Amino acid sequence: MMNPGLDLTLFTWNNTIAILVVMFVCYLASFRQTILFIFVLVFTLLACIQFTFYSQHDSIKIMSFIKLIFLLPFGLGAVLTFAIFSETIKPKFLVWFSRYINFAVVANIFVMVFSPDGGTYRGFLSRFVCLALLIWLIQEMAKKRFQTTQFDQGFFIFRSSPLQWIFCHAAYRIALLSLPTFDSLHYLLLEPLSLLVMFVLYRLHKKRYPLHYYFGFSDTLVATTLTVLMWFPILHPFEYNGTYVTKLQENFWDMIFIPIQLVVIGCALIAIFKNINNLSDQQSSVNTSRVPQYK
Repeated sequence: MMNPGLDLTLFTWNNTIAILVVMFVCYLASFRQTILFIFVLVFTLLACIQFTFYSQHDSIKIMSFIKLIFLLPFGLGAVLTFAIFSETIKPKFLVWFSRYINFAVVANIFVMVFSPDGGTYRGFLSRFVCLALLIWLIQEMAKKRFQTTQFDQGFFIFRSSPLQWIFCHAAYRIALLSLPTFDSLHYLLLEPLSLLVMFVLYRLHKKRYPLHYYFGFSDTLVATTLTVLMWFPILHPFEYNGTYVTKLQENFWDMIFIPIQLVVIGCALIAIFKNINNLSDQQSSVNTSRVPQYK
């Protein structure tokens, strides 16, 4: 039977629930970290119990569970654990926590290189976009000597993702989520909600740091929340009304996203070579200052 397309009723319901839940999670992450940490523990336990007793463990279900575990306890859970530590403990372990976060961020982006391309040109090109963004991000981490994280009043601050990188990453991930592999109503909101929550956290924290410092926290909150909603969907209380929007052909999406991906690659390469040149200039200055001055 032919897929009729996108059901508008289901689309509206899922996205409304997602927005409300994300805003609630954002509030808890800003002012009630302990309560949110308890939620993380509870949902992790429920997911493990549900997966254990699930009758069919196909590859899709296994990968979904692995993704949930990485995002929920080892992602958001790790951030909240460190956030609720006392101010005397945090400085002692901040270096190790930064290393953990850096590894998690780099590994998460690198894994996306191996996402199935769905037989599309944009899916194939997304691998090169991903690698370019990854190299750029590692350079930005190196600028901070890989001490990329800090906490202020319970807010998680990630200092190595400039706004230009964030917007390029958003364009890359929108193209990636358009692939057949990520055919999900919830993930349509991943990018707009990540950017929105970044701005909300920036305002809630009274603009104490630059806007882009809050993207790491916002993306962790949004990606984890949407993944949990995928695992524990809130069922709609009504019947479908049968209003559908026809899905567009993959070739059409290729025509839209390939130019955007090429622009992202161009921006990433410019930033990468600019960082290399700046590093070379700094090294030359250091070497010059070390040359003995003879009179």
